[in-house]
Amino acid sequence: MSDYGALGKSEKRLIDKVLGMTEGYVLDFSNRTIDEYFEDEFGISIYAEKFSINGNSKANRLRSVLEDCSGSQSAEILRRLWGYRSTISTSAANLDPNIEKRRKDQFFSIIAKLEGDEGPLDISAFAAFEKSNALYELVNAIERDIRADKPQAALDRLHLFCMKRFRHLLTAREISISKDEPLNSLVGKYGKALKSDGNYSEMSLVFIRYSIAVFEKFNGIRNNHSLAHDNELLSVDEAKFIFDAVSAVLRFIKRIDKDFDT
Repeated sequence: MSDYGALGKSEKRLIDKVLGMTEGYVLDFSNRTIDEYFEDEFGISIYAEKFSINGNSKANRLRSVLEDCSGSQSAEILRRLWGYRSTISTSAANLDPNIEKRRKDQFFSIIAKLEGDEGPLDISAFAAFEKSNALYELVNAIERDIRADKPQAALDRLHLFCMKRFRHLLTAREISISKDEPLNSLVGKYGKALKSDGNYSEMSLVFIRYSIAVFEKFNGIRNNHSLAHDNELLSVDEAKFIFDAVSAVLRFIKRIDKDFDT
């Protein structure tokens, strides 16, 4: 595992360019919003005195934070910032799509370098939850793709599994769903059902609520960057990240919801 301080100059320049740090800024953050963002997302006070060692600009403080963190922590910060960047409509407005894709691939390669080799992706959340040959084959196909290190191929099947999984959870609670409801809508209904149960902490409910946005974006990934259609696939590193992020939600629900395995 590497860390931010061990990255090469070209890798650090790429991070600066992607996150708009070349003139001291960081994306579209103000002093107030970057302070709130790092506190809320990471529990880090970016305006603490120790992070002024490289200078007081937002970019220099972010560099100090990255230098202070472990490789895996730095990777998580960069991954979240990429996610935030993707929500800014003007972030890539003037970029050639090919340049943007190349930067994305390079950026996620740096994240992978910071994380090091963490072994195979966790597939413990995937199991047939009802008697169905189609479901057994779906689960087996996901496992084969992941073991073959082909996460891009697994994304379409992962989306289908999530549709089936949340439909099953809602049906078990006798909650009505329409035939064409998108995945994020199913997750939203499930989160409301957990809240109605009254057995879960506010933190758990917040986590589920925030995950709705993940699944909404996942709809687009499935439609535009998976084998569901004639698409250009994501890089291996980004596909692994998306697969693991979605799987993490399923693993979390499996731990807290006694009905998950019914």
